[in-house]
Amino acid sequence: MAKLLNLPERKDVGGHWHQVMRDVCYWCGCRYLFAEDDHDLVWEPGAERQKECSDDMCECHTNPVVGERRD
Repeated sequence: MAKLLNLPERKDVGGHWHQVMRDVCYWCGCRYLFAEDDHDLVWEPGAERQKECSDDMCECHTNPVVGERRD
């Protein structure tokens, strides 16, 4: 697969860089990032809430997964 240009990159907990894409949380509507090469590897928003957020107690805010695989 050709390397995708112009995508931002984030480092996972293991120190490896990944190009990331945006998606929207199913529960609250906030945006989070996922690795283009591994869709289970995510960076959730944590304390950051967008104006579209419908649930401050959503797990992506209260127990965010940052640079790890979602269980």
